[in-house]
Amino acid sequence: MRRLIPELDRNGWRLMAAKVFRGFAFGLNAVVLGLYLAALDLPGEVIGLVLSAALAGTLGLTLVIAIWGDRIGRRRLLIIGSALMLLSAVIPLVGANPLLLGLIGLSGMVAVNSSESTGLQSVDQAALPQTVPVGQSTSAFALYNLVAAAASALGALSVGPMVSLGVALGLEGASAYAPSFLVYAGAGLVSTILTLGLDRRVEVGTRLEGRFAIRRSRRTVAMLSGLFSLDALAGGFVVQSYLAFWFAERFGAEAGSVGLLFAAGNVLAAISFPVAAWLAGRIGLIRTMVFSHMPANLFLIGAGLAPTLPLAIALILARAALSSMDVPARQAYTMAVVDPEERTATAGITSLTRSVGHTLGPGLAGALLVPLGIGAPLIAGGILKTAYDLSLYALFRSRPTPEEAGAREPMRAS
Repeated sequence: MRRLIPELDRNGWRLMAAKVFRGFAFGLNAVVLGLYLAALDLPGEVIGLVLSAALAGTLGLTLVIAIWGDRIGRRRLLIIGSALMLLSAVIPLVGANPLLLGLIGLSGMVAVNSSESTGLQSVDQAALPQTVPVGQSTSAFALYNLVAAAASALGALSVGPMVSLGVALGLEGASAYAPSFLVYAGAGLVSTILTLGLDRRVEVGTRLEGRFAIRRSRRTVAMLSGLFSLDALAGGFVVQSYLAFWFAERFGAEAGSVGLLFAAGNVLAAISFPVAAWLAGRIGLIRTMVFSHMPANLFLIGAGLAPTLPLAIALILARAALSSMDVPARQAYTMAVVDPEERTATAGITSLTRSVGHTLGPGLAGALLVPLGIGAPLIAGGILKTAYDLSLYALFRSRPTPEEAGAREPMRAS
């Protein structure tokens, strides 16, 4: 039996704790940002550009990590990134100015997805395998994503109370969301303090010189990066901030109800992570990624076509229960098929390509898909994600990780 509770060292537990606070903040802000933009009565095209600006900031931060990550240092990157979350406190002060909103988004740490697809996640991804014994990486990533999803659920659940707090303070309209942005900034401050306590063991041992420090695994990383970019482009069509906007505009859903919905979705995602670790030990990482993703894509397409709010909620929740099972499997697989000294650059590059897809997604959805109907991005996202899953399975089903290959050898010998 593969261990489901990994034996983390001191750095591992600090990474987990910092992720909890960032996860709570992203779960809160991913919903609040979409509702805030809707309350400002901005057109869909402008909202798409603001969200793309936020994702472009993520792209820039991830590019820095991919090129200079180990030179700057993992600990230093985590400290700087967490500190950038403090800029979100300024969002309520700029009002409906899309230029200023976009400039704040370019910091790279403004949440549009509760999954925190930022450069910091790639640093965690590179560092986490060396905080546990050999063979426990998948379990470590499962726990990492579980606590993140649970924290994100709590953050999304806080949307209603936070808006009520703003109203109680005498704030009206879009200004009622100001306390949420302040809490987001406060969570970034706590995360910064936690990462200050990381020691030098979190850094890489042998360091490869040159940009994009990858040697042996270049072809593998290039193929994975291309596939992950396609998946992220599809995900960019349906970032959580857009889904919050979609529920509000399509069905007239209230802020508290939308927050409760995403909280439930994050709980379902959290439950799925240990299931993913268990499943990966039996059918392999690639099959776990693909076989869980395909039904989720169908649920997303169905939600885009749903005529009523209850049906849309049911389909989104069904998708939430399956759509994130690929995350720990994907992270474990990517880190396992490259050499240890290639991990920071690999995590940075694969996150970078995902950021490119995410950055393009909202803008393309706003310009090309929303005019067809605000449910069109959900349908297109499901179709593109299906193409990604089929391609991943075709190219990598016969390429197990060294750990998986080693486990198969004794079975064949027996």
